[in-house]
Amino acid sequence: MDAVLQLAETLLASPWLYLLVIVLTTFDGLLPVVPAETVVLTAAAYAVSGQPDVLLLVLAAWTGAVAGDVAAHHLGRGAGPLARWARRRRWIGSLLGRAERELMARGGMLIVSARFVPGGRTATNVASGVVGYPRRRFAAFAALAAALWSVYYVGIGMLGGLAFRDQPLWGVGLGIGMALAVGGSIEAVRTLRRRRRERISRPRPAERAACPAPVRGA
Repeated sequence: MDAVLQLAETLLASPWLYLLVIVLTTFDGLLPVVPAETVVLTAAAYAVSGQPDVLLLVLAAWTGAVAGDVAAHHLGRGAGPLARWARRRRWIGSLLGRAERELMARGGMLIVSARFVPGGRTATNVASGVVGYPRRRFAAFAALAAALWSVYYVGIGMLGGLAFRDQPLWGVGLGIGMALAVGGSIEAVRTLRRRRRERISRPRPAERAACPAPVRGA
């Protein structure tokens, strides 16, 4: 265990750490199982002692996050034949249709909030490419989302490090708990708002009864 901690501390003091953060956060945009958040939180918890550099850590996390999100968007754009096949399937087609309506109506809010939900951001970014969401607009919102995300994760990592100066790993655990709580809350709010909009847009029984049935042969 001591050898592992010593190796981790050596890496945290190395310039290669920033490249590792960029690579992990890039792949995290495509594969949510990559532990990018954990690495950023760990590095930030140790940053309260002076190493690594906080600004460089934020910049590395931002760079990788933007690259990963844009890559996911372009992956969706390249899925032309697959997307056409999916649209012909009732269940998948309805999901894509809903994603398209959501993105066109409130794309910025959706892209920014999805960045804080590991699985949600990949699905949202790929869907934005599939439905043809404008590239420049997506890139602008992805850059904003990545900036908020990187500052947030480095910030809570440092808070954990300050709370447990003598036990940085406890600080990492605190940061992970806070990140999970925020991500879960955002996803819960998104789900509740979506269901509320669906209920509002669904025609009521009285409205359906008021609509005359079409006359055949007219």
